[in-house]
Amino acid sequence: MKQSGRVFACKPLVVALVCAFCSTTAQAQQAEVCHTDDISAASAPAVDNAPVATQDLPTDTVRIHADKIAGQTGVRALAEGDVVVERNAETLHAQRIDYDQPADTLTAEGGFTLTRADGAQVRGDTLQYDLGKQSGQVRDAAFEAEHEGRRLQGTGSELVLHDGKRSSAKKVRFNTCGRGDNPWYIEAAELQADRNTNIGTAKHAKLVFKGVPILYTPWADFPLSGGRKSGFLVPSVKIGSNGTELELPYYFNVAPNYDATFAPGVISARGLTLRGETRYLMPDYQGQVQARYMPHDRRSRHDHRYEVQWQHQHRLNPQWQGGVSLNQVSDDDYYRDFYGRNEVAENVQLDRRAWLNYEGKAFGGTLNAQALAQKYQTLSDAQGRKDKPYALLPRVSTQWDRQFGSIKTAVSSQFTRFEHSERQDGSRAVLYPQAQWQLDRGWWYARPKVGVHFTRYWLDRFRGTPSHTADRILPIANLDTGMNFERHTRLFGQNFIQTLEPRLFYNYIPKKPQNDLPNFDSSENSFSYAQLFRENLYSGNDRINSSNSLSFGLQTRLFETHSGAERFRAGIGQKFYFNADNVLLDGNIARLPRNKSDIAAFAGGRVAQHWHADAKLHYNQNARALERVDAGIRYHPEAGKVLSARYKYARREEIYTGHFNRLRQLDLAFQWPIRNNLYAMGRLNYGLSPRKPLEQMLGLEYRSHCGCWSASMAAQRYTSGQDSYKHALFFTLQLKDLSSLGNNPFKALHLGIPKYHKTNEVIKK
Repeated sequence: MKQSGRVFACKPLVVALVCAFCSTTAQAQQAEVCHTDDISAASAPAVDNAPVATQDLPTDTVRIHADKIAGQTGVRALAEGDVVVERNAETLHAQRIDYDQPADTLTAEGGFTLTRADGAQVRGDTLQYDLGKQSGQVRDAAFEAEHEGRRLQGTGSELVLHDGKRSSAKKVRFNTCGRGDNPWYIEAAELQADRNTNIGTAKHAKLVFKGVPILYTPWADFPLSGGRKSGFLVPSVKIGSNGTELELPYYFNVAPNYDATFAPGVISARGLTLRGETRYLMPDYQGQVQARYMPHDRRSRHDHRYEVQWQHQHRLNPQWQGGVSLNQVSDDDYYRDFYGRNEVAENVQLDRRAWLNYEGKAFGGTLNAQALAQKYQTLSDAQGRKDKPYALLPRVSTQWDRQFGSIKTAVSSQFTRFEHSERQDGSRAVLYPQAQWQLDRGWWYARPKVGVHFTRYWLDRFRGTPSHTADRILPIANLDTGMNFERHTRLFGQNFIQTLEPRLFYNYIPKKPQNDLPNFDSSENSFSYAQLFRENLYSGNDRINSSNSLSFGLQTRLFETHSGAERFRAGIGQKFYFNADNVLLDGNIARLPRNKSDIAAFAGGRVAQHWHADAKLHYNQNARALERVDAGIRYHPEAGKVLSARYKYARREEIYTGHFNRLRQLDLAFQWPIRNNLYAMGRLNYGLSPRKPLEQMLGLEYRSHCGCWSASMAAQRYTSGQDSYKHALFFTLQLKDLSSLGNNPFKALHLGIPKYHKTNEVIKK
């Protein structure tokens, strides 16, 4: 949904093609002729456009130019040879015309071209035309027009122009391809268009592709302006592990700012489905509701299966905004049964929240506040395991910032009520005032910071433990400092500016046992280069590590001298402990086995023309082993050409809930042209321990030479459990300025192939 234009876009089955029939504003432009047949060829030869006078005509005045003109003024005129007739904004080119001046009618013979006021052209052999009423009749007519970048061309056995607003045709063939291109067309027994009501109708219409009818409708109506109108949309067809899925959507144009779609369907292996969607858009709020329902599933122990999604945003005034996000499914297996691997991974915790945000000024500074109520529907994995987080009922947070010269002050506060069906409930209040002195001197900086973290808990009675309170007060002090050195250098025949950026971060937080405090929302952050320069290695507010440490990092970057663009960067860092004690995730104090952390390193950028490489390393000095590696290389000379390889390694990774093992994966992907306008693409995500393919994808994409149609086809196979697989087949036929037919593979291709481009985006003709 667009937020700015306040319009919705929807293309019913024949809307995009026929709307140009009576709604055209510019004369059709010449296009490259790819091949010629009857879809764009008139039954009569084309008439050359003879030169005409450039003077403006008085309203309703007729002007005739020809090689030869005979007749009687005010009665009749006969003209032959490159005849041009002008009246108001219409122009007629013909070989011969017979003009009846009192009746203001004419007959054109020997081939004609009529250019109407809206720029549309009609061609044929013979024309009976009333200039005043702008009405006439043509047999074996050809027409073409262009409107808002969409081109229309076609033929009809009979074309009747009722007036400047209404027209009809019989035995019509038309498409929106370039002139002379006819790989597909819509054929209708009768076509009517009325600009007064902005409605067109087609009877017995069928879509023909490469001579094969692929869609048929006995009757359809559509808006002529290319806007929205209620009607059937293009059917959706999918093929995969659930068999064939067919859906026939019907679109309701309820109001300019409100619409809905209702789509009955069937999944061959499972049963009938009903899907609905509605969208609304107002000056201060907008939203979307989606739902899907299956009353009976032949493949599952679950019946009455459903999913519901509601997204709503509301702007109360410039400072206050709110919203609702609701996601709900009927059972734990829903996403595994109806969606792919990526959707399953993304929807373990289905978010349900309502929020209210404030942004404004207060006490000379900036104040951001949020009230949030949040609860999740947690779905179990294939083995039935689930890890349900606490519900926040509610959470109220504020962040106040103010600058006093070079001193930046901030006060963070938060109150949260935590509830869980199987764990201890409680409330937590947090207050964290802090001040930082910002000394920035160009080539060096120093930012000392002090703060005090206050935390208080109100804990409910739980498993025999009475309700009680708990407190924690921790002073926090740190110093972030660094330098930036530059030099000019020349590498690989190019001039660069290279930086050397050492950085030190000293952090002090006193040791304080926290095993008497609950853990509502804290977890350990992943080790990385950026983590070395954070004051707390835990997320959330329940755990704050003790620290008396110094982090050291060294980063270098290369910038192109002529453009200033960053070409490459690399860095390495490590933390050194002056006190080996630390707070664990369970709140206890433990002595670290060493006085320094693991080593984090990274590198990435354009290593050669069209080549990009990146790597992240986590090295355990104590074990003298790599803990984690993520490295990849990509060759991308131009859009539509990419070769990619990536390797991932983890010494101990949580493969699924509670189960840890070594992770080794290889990910290969490509998109490459194999001949003109034909592209191949594929992906292999392969597990090296244990050895098995995790995801396989292979496809082809083609765009016709003149761009009138394109097709994509892809097959996908992926793991859906430890020892089970699912598959999917994608096929999409995209007809120019008409809706796509089939199911869309582009989301899967974008996720699986780095820098993937659709063929229509690659080939510009």
